[in-house]
Amino acid sequence: MKALPLLTANLIACSFSLFVAPLLLIANPESLLWMKRISDVQASQTISGPTLRSPECGSESLATDDPTAKKSTAKSSDSTKPQTTPLSGDIKSPEATKATPDRAPEEAETQQLSAEALRQLRVTQTLQVYFTRQVDVEVLRPWSIMHGLIAYGRNSQVVVRGEHVNAADYLCQNGIGNEMRIMYLENGRLKTRIGVGVQGHPGQLLAILAQSNIPLDYKMSVEGKEFTVKDLVEYEKRDCRSGTELTFKLIGLSHYCEPSDVWRNESGEKWSFPRLIREELAEPVSEGACGGTHRLMALSFAVFQVEKRNLPLAGEWLNAARKLDGYVDRAYALQNPDGSFSTEFFEKPGTENDRIRRCYSTGHIVEWLAFTLPANKMSDPRLTKAVDYLTELMLSTPNYDLDVGPRGHALHALAMYELKAYGKSSEHDHYLVTGAPLPPTIESKLVFDPPAAKPATVAKPASWTNDPPRLLQGRRRR
Repeated sequence: MKALPLLTANLIACSFSLFVAPLLLIANPESLLWMKRISDVQASQTISGPTLRSPECGSESLATDDPTAKKSTAKSSDSTKPQTTPLSGDIKSPEATKATPDRAPEEAETQQLSAEALRQLRVTQTLQVYFTRQVDVEVLRPWSIMHGLIAYGRNSQVVVRGEHVNAADYLCQNGIGNEMRIMYLENGRLKTRIGVGVQGHPGQLLAILAQSNIPLDYKMSVEGKEFTVKDLVEYEKRDCRSGTELTFKLIGLSHYCEPSDVWRNESGEKWSFPRLIREELAEPVSEGACGGTHRLMALSFAVFQVEKRNLPLAGEWLNAARKLDGYVDRAYALQNPDGSFSTEFFEKPGTENDRIRRCYSTGHIVEWLAFTLPANKMSDPRLTKAVDYLTELMLSTPNYDLDVGPRGHALHALAMYELKAYGKSSEHDHYLVTGAPLPPTIESKLVFDPPAAKPATVAKPASWTNDPPRLLQGRRRR
């Protein structure tokens, strides 16, 4: 008699399974999917270890002896609480996963998306805020105008007598900056000056125009005579000489010329791109401008010259590509734990705690990496950490007051990263157009040493002309 209630309960349960449950599934088919999901999750508990991650982005691979996996296995053995583990795909945030091993994959994915959204927001805001920090040509020299141009390319502006003027136009019209000009005429032929306040390196103006995507037929004017960027290209070809700094010439000529081009310099010597690349490869990277980043950028431009034409990498171009690969690895190997790159660039580890130095080194290296690496490498955790560091440094700088050189290359780095990582460029002139006040600088845990005193202004040579700037016609944006 005592077994009768138990028998009755079993009969009721069987009847429910045979008749009632199918009716519920017909009434609500989604319940079948829900039951399948439960079954899949339970079946996943038999998988030994999480899904392996490809190490191609430099992150540690996840293996079956991972401590997180052992912890998960131990918990499933002494508890009936269901465990959720990744069934497939790539774990995009190893740091978040290790810190919170019990969280569902969906929550970890949400955290990753939030971090990426914050990164994109900060990149955009940095570019928008610093667009208002334009070079005033009455105060700063052509060297500074060039670094203002490279930051935003053809959208860059300078301030001329209180008005916003297109920076590319101003430079190509040989505009004056603090009583200095870059270009001049000699026997009717275009030439450029090298020295403090103008070009810091031979071919720098052409390299800046190339990196700003100024077209070959862009009009230039020197002392009333009309030229185009192509004339500047021909001048830099004629000025190629062995034993001199060729870095910036290689950047500009790689952008504007064909890989098969051959030319002769002023002495009648035959030059070509294999010769240019070979001479740059023979020079120590660490002795190049700005820690060697410009020399590496030149090699990257040379490699891109053939890649964008779908030509095979061979000869000196292949040698350049191999060298670039090695220095990408070296940059990451010397990267600091906070995401910044070594203040000694590629020479050795460096953690000099100066805001400008950190912006200078990290900005230059991120700039080179953002140009050199393909779009699918923009999500490399090492690169995103450097981008996060750079935006935090710049958005926390008091009054957004950074030296124009490091600032220009850091902004160029973020602009290229934004375009390659997100496929678009933000409206950089947001605050100028809307008239909205600049946001306050962000709170940051970054602490830097007090800034060093700035050097005294260098007087211009007395031989330079002091004629007024040629105002631009019809090219002002506002």
